[in-house]
Amino acid sequence: MFKRFFNLGKFQKAENELILKYFAECMKTINRDNLYMLRKACMYTAWGAIFMPILGTLIVPGYKINIGHLLLIVLIIVYYNINRYTREHEWEISTNATGTICGLFYFALSCIFVYLDVTDISGAQAIWTPMLIVLFPMLYIDRMYKYGMEELAIIIIFGLTSFYVKPYDIFTRDMYMILAAYVLSMLSAHIILAMRSSEGLAMQELKKSSSLDKLTHVLNKGALLQKIDDFYENREPYRGCAMCVIDLDDFKQVNDNLGHSTGDLLLERVGQLLIDSFRAYDIIGRYGGDEFVVFMPNMEDIATLQMRCRTLQMFLTDFSVGNGKPFSVSIGAIIDRGNNSADEAFRMADDALYKSKLDGKNCCTTWQVETSHKFDKPVLLGISGRKKTGMEYLYTEEQGRFEILSAFTENNALCYISQYHRQIKLIVLEMDVDEYGSEKILRYIKTRAGFVDIPVLAVASSEASARTAKELGANAALTFDTENELYRDTINQLVGM
Repeated sequence: MFKRFFNLGKFQKAENELILKYFAECMKTINRDNLYMLRKACMYTAWGAIFMPILGTLIVPGYKINIGHLLLIVLIIVYYNINRYTREHEWEISTNATGTICGLFYFALSCIFVYLDVTDISGAQAIWTPMLIVLFPMLYIDRMYKYGMEELAIIIIFGLTSFYVKPYDIFTRDMYMILAAYVLSMLSAHIILAMRSSEGLAMQELKKSSSLDKLTHVLNKGALLQKIDDFYENREPYRGCAMCVIDLDDFKQVNDNLGHSTGDLLLERVGQLLIDSFRAYDIIGRYGGDEFVVFMPNMEDIATLQMRCRTLQMFLTDFSVGNGKPFSVSIGAIIDRGNNSADEAFRMADDALYKSKLDGKNCCTTWQVETSHKFDKPVLLGISGRKKTGMEYLYTEEQGRFEILSAFTENNALCYISQYHRQIKLIVLEMDVDEYGSEKILRYIKTRAGFVDIPVLAVASSEASARTAKELGANAALTFDTENELYRDTINQLVGM
C-alpha cells in the first residue's frame, strides 16, 4: 500500500514538472491559444445573449430582460473590437497583455453571470456562475494557483451578493453548488493542464525536430530564414548584427573523388564545429548543399567578427577527408548596423562571399554596412586608391547631376556596390594603383550577375592600362589627360543622358 502511494506521489510530481516545463517552453503557443479561445468564447456568448432571453421568455413564467443582459451585450461589443486587434497583431502581444485581456473578459463575464443569477429569478438557485466556474479551465490556459485565485474572487463576490439578495435556504444551496463547481474546476484544471502539457511539449519537440537538418544537426533552410526574419522584425533600430555565409571549397570534388558518404561525413563535422564555435544564441543553419549561414545578434565589432571567421577557418584545416589535402572554406560576412532588411543583409553577405571565391580558396571577406540612403539624384561611384587623383575634377564637374560617392579601398568600393547597386548609375574606376586592387574590382563587377549591367568608366594613366581595362570588361576607358568635353560625352553615352 505504501509503495502504491509512493508511486502515485512520484507520478504526481512528474506531472507537475511536465506542466511547469509546458509553461516555460510553450508560452507563445499558450498565448495564441488563449486569444483564439477568447474569440470563440465571445462568439458563443454573443449567441447565448441573443437566444437565451428568447428561450427564457417562451418557457419561464415572469421572465424579463434586465440590466445584466444589456451589460452582456456591451461586453461583447467591446471585446469584438479587442479581438479584431488581437487577431491582426497576435504574435506582437506579450504574455502579460494576453493574460490581462483574457482575465478581464472572464472576470467581467463572471460578474455579469453573478448579477443574472441573483436578480434574474431571485427565488431560484444559481446556475450560470457555477457553470462558468466549471468551464473556466476548458476555456483558458493558466497556472493552477491563478485558476484558484481568480475563481475564489468570483466565489466571494457571488457569496456576498447571494447572501444579501436571496433567502437563506437558497443562499446555502447556492454556496454548496458554487463550492462543488470550484472543486470540480480544480480537478478538471489539473487533468486538462496535464493533457495540454503532454501534447504541447510533444508538438514543440516535433517542431524542433522538423526544423533541424537531419545530417548536420543545425537549422534547415526554412527554420533558419524564419528565425532571422523574426529577429529583424523585432530588432532595435540600428542595433548591430552579423551575417556570415560559409561555402565549402571544392566540395564537389570530395563527392566525386571520395564518394557521397565521405561528403556527408564532412558536412556533419562542419555542422558540429559551427555549433561548438559560436555562441548559444547565434542562429546557425544549412542554407543548402555545402553552404551554411551563421547569424549573430548583437555583434557590432568588425575585428571580433574577422577573428571568429579566421578561427573557424583554422579549425577546419584540421579536418582530413582522406585525400591528403587540407580542407578549407570561403566566408562572406557583414556587420549590419543600418536599416536593411533580412533579405538585403543576406544578399550583401553573399556578395562578400563571391569576393572571397574570386580571391581563391580559404578566403574571408568582411564588410561593415551602415545605414542605406535613398538619394534624390542618380549615384556616381568614384573608386580611387588616392584621395587626390587625375579624375578629381570630374567629381566637381558632375556634382550637379549626380550624387557622388567615393571609395578608396577595395573592400569599401565593393561594399558600396553591393549596398547601392540599384541606385548606382555609373562607376568611375581609377586603374594602375596596385595596392587597392582596381583590376580585382573590375573583374568582380563584370562577373557578378547582379552588377554586370552597371556601366564602368575606367580612367588610366596610359593607353596600355586603358586597353587592359577594356579587356577586363570596362564599358569605356579614358586617360587622365582626356579633355573634359570628351569625359562628359562618354559619361552621357554610358548613362543614357
